[in-house]
Amino acid sequence: MVTKAIGQEIEAYCGKCKNETIHLITAMQGAQIDKVMCKICMSYHKFRAGTSAVPVIRKQKTVSKPTKGSSMKTRRTKTAKLLEAADIDSAINYKMSSTYEVDEAINHKTFGLGIVKDVVDDQKINVLFEDGERLLVQNR
Repeated sequence: MVTKAIGQEIEAYCGKCKNETIHLITAMQGAQIDKVMCKICMSYHKFRAGTSAVPVIRKQKTVSKPTKGSSMKTRRTKTAKLLEAADIDSAINYKMSSTYEVDEAINHKTFGLGIVKDVVDDQKINVLFEDGERLLVQNR
């Protein structure tokens, strides 16, 4: 039988690493290991035997299915139809210093082709891109 002592390495479960890793024993209560330090993340915690010694039973998460009208596919098709209807050739490159009007097609270097859906105020516009609606600045 191998005796455990402070400073020895032991395999234990680390809650921070979420894995079974090598630990150093830092405190003992009699013959029982009390506290350990993970050699990967350097965190100190109470000793937890490895997952192989203590099986963990987890509940399965249930995933609700989206309703027919709110599916991502439907939203993308509507957005794609709006973007197709826009005059792509007349799309102007987006600049924060420019002024935009409703239904104007713009080309953003990160988000791609978009349509101005709403002018919030003289410095903000809502633009519909393929991945969703974004609030952009204007007149700056």
